[in-house]
Formats: sequence, C-alpha cells, structure tokens
Amino acid sequence: MEKAGFWIRAIALIIDSILVGILDWIISAVFGANNDPNQLVSIIISLVIAIGYYVWFQSFNNGQTFGKKIMGIRVTKLDGERVGFGNMFLREIIGKFLSALTLFIGYIIAASPKKRALHDYVAGTMVVRTE
Repeated sequence: MEKAGFWIRAIALIIDSILVGILDWIISAVFGANNDPNQLVSIIISLVIAIGYYVWFQSFNNGQTFGKKIMGIRVTKLDGERVGFGNMFLREIIGKFLSALTLFIGYIIAASPKKRALHDYVAGTMVVRTE
C-alpha cells in the first residue's frame, strides 16, 4: 500500500470543501442567513451535512469522499482494513479539531516521511493510494 502524500490529500480536501461549501450556500439561501432563528437552523443543518459527509459517507464508501475518489486515495486502518464509523468520527471530528488547534501543524506533519497527519495518529488510520 502506497501512502498518499500531503499535496494529494490537500487537493482532495479542497475539492470536498468546495462541495460542502456549495451545499452550505444553498442551505443559507433557502433558510435566509439574515433571519436569526433561521440562521441557527441553517448552522445546525450545515453541521449535520458536514458530519454526514466526512464521517458517515466515508465510513460506508470505502474510506473515500468525492475528493478522495477523484484523487485516487482513501482512508484505511493501519492494517489496510476499512475504517468504521467510530474511528472515522474520531479522525474527522476529534482528530481534525486537534490538528487545527495546533495552528494546523497537525495537518502539516502529513508531509513527513510517515505521511500521517495528527488526526491519523489519533484514529489509527492512514491515507493510501487506491489500486
């Protein structure tokens, strides 16, 4: 299994961010971001969509989001097995929060020879190229 490096992972994240951003924009347009009660509903729906996309979708889609699929990479456990919902939640929510909290150094360490970011270490995962 060939590990995926920093830049290919970054491009996949950019693709996914654009897709989720478009969904957020549509939700804001539908619920009207200028109305306070609707703004809260919009935020909650956006969070549910983001968690659904990054956690649920990847757990049941062979460790891939659309961005990862386009770039030919996927998230696996260290032994190459599929990542379940619990580990994906740990990676995407807790781990990425910690990666961002460290002034994004947690993401940058994926450029190291081990090619694993902080969130990969937290969840016991790695990102590999698909075959």
